[in-house]
This record gives sequence, C-alpha cells and structure tokens, in this order.
Amino acid sequence: MVCPSPDGGLPDVGAFLALFKVTTGIDPVHISGKPNAGMILHRIEALGLKPEECAMVGDRLYTDIAMANRAGCMGILVLSGEATMDDVNLLPEGAEQMPSLIVESVDSLLR
Repeated sequence: MVCPSPDGGLPDVGAFLALFKVTTGIDPVHISGKPNAGMILHRIEALGLKPEECAMVGDRLYTDIAMANRAGCMGILVLSGEATMDDVNLLPEGAEQMPSLIVESVDSLLR
C-alpha cells in the first residue's frame, strides 16, 4: 500500500509490515490501523458515545469510509483528497466503501 503525496506514492504501513515480516520471520499478531473498526470504536467508547451518534470524515474510500461503515458510524467522504466521484460511482451497490455523505471539503461541513 502507498500513501499519496504530491511527489507520487510513498510507502504506507502495509509496506512496512511486509518488511518487518520478511526480516523477522514473524507474522503480525494484530493490525489496528484503518479500516479496522477497533481503531474508532475505542475512541467512541472512551467518549461515552454510540457509533450511530458519530461520523468519520476522510478522503479514502478503502480505509476511512470502510472503517466508518464497519464501526457503524456515518462515513463522510471529502473530495479534497484522494477519492473522486468517479471512484464512488464505480463502487458496487452495498459496498463497505460507500459513503453516507459526500462533501467537497472539510470546510463545507462547517458552513
């Protein structure tokens, strides 16, 4: 997996996990990054909230929005980052990456 940047893709956590696995010979015991729902459910519980009372705002369908849906939160996609409307339109009906709401930017949520 790569993380997008203005200079092209940069290695993301998946690449580093593969490196550690190859160099140590040990498989990861638990991966808690996105889209693992435990990452957001931990914070929701700590705040004394319910998932349906919360929203996850992000620009990646396969991490941010998938995590929100797995956790039972509203997934809000901002189009100011990686994902585009074309990406959303290519999703099959019922896909876990389908956002609940799509906005142009985080700023538009504050208006």
